[in-house]
Amino acid sequence: MQTTPFFKEATAREVRTMRFWIGANIAVILFCASWLACAFTVVGLTLPYLMVALLAGYFLADFSSGAVHWAMDTWFDERTMGRAIAITREHHTHPHHVYGFLENASFGSAPSAVVFGFAAAVTALCPVSAATWTLMLLWLISSVCLLFGMHFHNLAHKPARSAIMRLAQRLHLVCPPAHHWVHHHNQTIHYCVVNGWANYLCDGLHVWRGLERLIGPITGIVPRSDDSAWQRRYRKTGVLSGPPRQAR
Repeated sequence: MQTTPFFKEATAREVRTMRFWIGANIAVILFCASWLACAFTVVGLTLPYLMVALLAGYFLADFSSGAVHWAMDTWFDERTMGRAIAITREHHTHPHHVYGFLENASFGSAPSAVVFGFAAAVTALCPVSAATWTLMLLWLISSVCLLFGMHFHNLAHKPARSAIMRLAQRLHLVCPPAHHWVHHHNQTIHYCVVNGWANYLCDGLHVWRGLERLIGPITGIVPRSDDSAWQRRYRKTGVLSGPPRQAR
């Protein structure tokens, strides 16, 4: 599978910026993990409670990946976010192109470091309790999944996957290829790419369309106008006709 050498095309400043945000997100992850480890014996949570918290965190992580994906697809262009937007646009016209870890990790790291870093700092200032421990666990899982979110997404495009990964995709623990491919045929839905759980809620309640009706008139931006223009320019260069099949 072809890997596009994004970092060879980026400017030195862009590379430093992306590495900075990845490092900042990793710092948030380490902070959350340290706080959870120190507070665990004080809280004394039961296993069922932990399982519910883990599932809630995994759902929040999927929703967060969708929010980032939706924002980049809908509102931004290369003038505002540079080469990062070009990558997302190219992926819609050439979904078989897969990028390296650093490029992928940078997409979710910036919003994760800001949003979940702030949330973790506020939570840490509160007294230790089952509620604050659960909240910190949510921030940790979401930060980790946004760091690796695009890697989860890439797995939906790889024809060669291990038996364990195929099982995880069938169980919807990782976003399945067929589920994600809906987004490549209709770029107004199925934005969540970690496991796809949040897509059912967001698309069913028309969350993204409602936000677009609210934000569009305020900003004067037509949703996905940049993405539509990009696809008109490059659609003929070749698009996969369906989700990848398992290599035999």
